[in-house]
Amino acid sequence: MSFLAPLFFVGLAAIGIPILVHLIQRERKDVIEFPSLMFLRRIPYQSVERRRIHNWLLLLLRAAAMALIVAAFSRPFLKVDPVKAAALTSGAREVVVLLDRSASMGYGDHFARAKAEAKKIVDALRGEDKGTLVLFARNTEQNVKATQNRGLLSSAIDEATVSSDSTRYGPALRLAQTLLGQSQLPRKEVYLISDFQKSGWARQEEIHLPEGATLTPISVAEFETSDLSISSVTLPRSSFSGEERVTPTVGLTNRGSETFTNVAVKVLIDGREIGSKPVTVGPNTSASVTFPPFTVSEANMQGTIRAGTDKLPANNVYYFTLSPSRPVSVLIVQAEGAAGTSDYLTTALQMGNTPPFKTDVQPVSRLTAASLDRRSVVILNDASALSSQFDEALKHYVEQGGGLLIVTGDHNPWGGGDTPLLPGKLGAPVDRTVGQGGTLGYLDYSHRIFENFKDPRQGNFSNSRFLRYRSLQLAPTDRALARFDDGAVAMAERKVGAGRVIIFTATLDDSWDDLPKRPMFLPLLHETMTYLAQYEDVAPWYTVGQMLDVSAPLASLVREGGASDASAPARRATGIVMTPGGKQLTLGEGGAPSIELGEQGFYSVRMQGTGERRPFEAAVNQDPGESDLTPLQPAEFVASATGHAAVTPTGQSLEHPDLTPEDIEKKQSWWWFLLVGGVIALLAEAAMSNRLSAKAAAGFQPFRQA
Repeated sequence: MSFLAPLFFVGLAAIGIPILVHLIQRERKDVIEFPSLMFLRRIPYQSVERRRIHNWLLLLLRAAAMALIVAAFSRPFLKVDPVKAAALTSGAREVVVLLDRSASMGYGDHFARAKAEAKKIVDALRGEDKGTLVLFARNTEQNVKATQNRGLLSSAIDEATVSSDSTRYGPALRLAQTLLGQSQLPRKEVYLISDFQKSGWARQEEIHLPEGATLTPISVAEFETSDLSISSVTLPRSSFSGEERVTPTVGLTNRGSETFTNVAVKVLIDGREIGSKPVTVGPNTSASVTFPPFTVSEANMQGTIRAGTDKLPANNVYYFTLSPSRPVSVLIVQAEGAAGTSDYLTTALQMGNTPPFKTDVQPVSRLTAASLDRRSVVILNDASALSSQFDEALKHYVEQGGGLLIVTGDHNPWGGGDTPLLPGKLGAPVDRTVGQGGTLGYLDYSHRIFENFKDPRQGNFSNSRFLRYRSLQLAPTDRALARFDDGAVAMAERKVGAGRVIIFTATLDDSWDDLPKRPMFLPLLHETMTYLAQYEDVAPWYTVGQMLDVSAPLASLVREGGASDASAPARRATGIVMTPGGKQLTLGEGGAPSIELGEQGFYSVRMQGTGERRPFEAAVNQDPGESDLTPLQPAEFVASATGHAAVTPTGQSLEHPDLTPEDIEKKQSWWWFLLVGGVIALLAEAAMSNRLSAKAAAGFQPFRQA
């Protein structure tokens, strides 16, 4: 029990007054005149009767009246649970429970404690109160809509589990704002149960709860934590004896005050341990360990790194996948007898390693439809007229997702006729040999092949000189990527079906210009090839919350399996996805298949058309920010989220800043009953005192002499 005004207990000293009254008895005696007493000895008079309490009931009534009145003025109240105390207030409540289930809540017993707190709130629902359970991490899920069924809410809390996702408070609070705004109940309350991870809150996200609504933070955080996490993994590649080898390096971070000594760090490939090393990481420091190289022997190898165990086991494991590098197959077509015209192209492409390029040069006379099988890009390098059979095969190839680069020169592959593959209408060569030649005056930096060159420090295209180039009249649907200083088109793009076509109106040797001799030629050519090939390097791992488009890697699997229709999987992909938790998803027909990565571990994707090949694997890890367990103060969080400080008076738990001792005492109102009891005791004392006085007066007979 507590008191709002404990100083009033000083008034209990007044209880001594009735005790003194009862101990000091007035004796009734008649004065008798007597002759001289000079010859009598003086004897001190003592009365035992004056030291005795004659009426205990009257004394107790007087003392009780004093004690009850003093207790009433001290305003007593019981320290009940604040959630239950909130239920004492008048009016039905709309209660929204926001339960954090992000990855960081897996630390120790945080989530078990959070669920226990959520159950306390549900148990406090009374009468017409309604409760809503919202589970949140990066995204929010309204698990149970507003209901008076406490059993349903409790069951949903029991079934809640920790996710692999990161922490974001903004979406959860905005959902609570919406739910309270739709409620018609007079009282609106939000309870946020979390570890209040600092990385999950952006201070500019101001929340506007409805008028009169309260936000109550309930923290399960520990301000002293002990956690070792895998913070980084690098997988550099090298070649040795014709084999591709990877040398993994693992970074570890200790964010606690304890030293982790001789922690075993292990690397496993397809479940087989290939290396283990001990490492010691001091308090609030980082360390790294490098393992011997191993060979990447086949596609979609599953890699796992484990580093000991602690109270947050999810960040002690890291997943990745490895496959041999996939070269981009490029077919270079040149005119008959044009030996050496493609030397700049082949040399530049052979220098590529991310990705590597595999080139094949053929004259026009040797081309057949089979020449396009498993090709990523076709380059018509100043090629002469194409046969009608190959022209039809080339159109089909591009329409199905292939890439085509047309490099002009003295020849025209279509002999001046119209073709749907050619961006615009090709004209006669423009002679700029007089003077210093032409330069590039415009580049579309919004296009992928030029976006890396926005920074002038990456190179300058204006230094290149063009003595000749073809004129080109673009169609309305074509896009100019680069222009010369006189406005003529230097590069243009046309989309044909699922494929892409780019034309360069000068040559890619030194006959018409010096671009191939410039430093910018190599990165520009590599970027153009990967864009036309629609090449997307398969990442060794992804982060929970990312969307994975499986069309590109699966198209590669089908091409490697021997299918000639390279883009078919991108448009007609069907198959199944197995999640790390064992759930099976189906990828239907139509559109590019995509998966939301919501779990930590390996996603296995098997598509029709891949035969007996290993399924495509995607490794998924949790957000590294979830390993930073630094918490916000709940009161600071409330002030930041709502713009109002959370006041915490003496005797009140910080988890419930909206309930003050005055609020609890006001609803209990014990002082009123104590005051009434004191008044009743006083009235009873007065009645008893009068009765005893009358009785004493009636029994007194004064002494009279005869």
